[in-house]
Amino acid sequence: MRKWTMLCVALLAFAPLQAQIQRTYHYGVVPTENITTFEVNPSITAVDDSAGISSTQLTLKTYHVINERFNWGVEVPLVRYESPDKSVNGLGDILANITWTLPAENLFGFGAKMEFFLPTATDKRLGSGQLQASPSAFVLLAFPGGFYGAVGYKHYVSVVGDHARADINMGRWRANIGYTSPNQWWVLTNLYYYVDYENSGMAEFIPELEVGTLVNDGTAFYANASTHAAGNWKTKDWSFGVGFKLLYL
Repeated sequence: MRKWTMLCVALLAFAPLQAQIQRTYHYGVVPTENITTFEVNPSITAVDDSAGISSTQLTLKTYHVINERFNWGVEVPLVRYESPDKSVNGLGDILANITWTLPAENLFGFGAKMEFFLPTATDKRLGSGQLQASPSAFVLLAFPGGFYGAVGYKHYVSVVGDHARADINMGRWRANIGYTSPNQWWVLTNLYYYVDYENSGMAEFIPELEVGTLVNDGTAFYANASTHAAGNWKTKDWSFGVGFKLLYL
C-alpha cells in the first residue's frame, strides 16, 4: 500500500510537466467527452466489514482518442484481497474497451461501449475466472449552465472460462446527474441498480457521489464514495476511492 501511495504522489508532482494546456476544459467526466487520458485510481472496498473482508485496488487506466467519435481504453487492476482466512496480492481481471459517442451539441447526446473483462487474475479471489463481454449504451440530456443527466444500461455475460466458477449474466442500470463548473471543478451523482439474471429476484441499489477539480490545465483530481443502500443482493458494504488524471496527452 505504501508503494501505491508513493506512486500516486509522484504522478501528481510530475503531471504539470507532461500535460498540455487547453482552452476548453474537458474533465473526462461527462459521458460524451472524448479525450486522451491516463489515470491512477487507488480505492478500497469493504466487502463485509463485520467479517473483516476487504479489497484494496490500484487501477491504472488509459484512454486514447481514435477520432472525434471513437476511443479505446485499457484498465489494469492491481489488487490486495484481505480476509481472516487468507490474504493475497496480484493482478485482477484486465478490462479492454472501445467507445462511440455523439456529443450533445444541442440537447441530446448518445453513446455505446463494448467492454471485455479478460480472465487475467493471478488468484481466484482477485477475478471472476471468466472472459466477460459487456455491451452498454446511454443517452445524455444537456442543460444550460453546465448541468447534465444521463441514463444507461450495461450487460455483463460470461463467454468462456473456468467451469468450476459461477456463470455471469447480470445487468446494470445507471442514472446520473452532474455539474461541471467553469471554475474547473465538478460534482457527480451515480445511481446504480444491479440485477442478477442468473439468480432470479436478486438485485442491489448502490448510490455514489463524486467530486473533483482541475489541479492545473492538464491534471485532475477526484474522490468518490459509494455504499450498498438496498436490495437482497449485497456485493459490498461501502467503497471509497481517489483518482489522478493526466488530460490531453
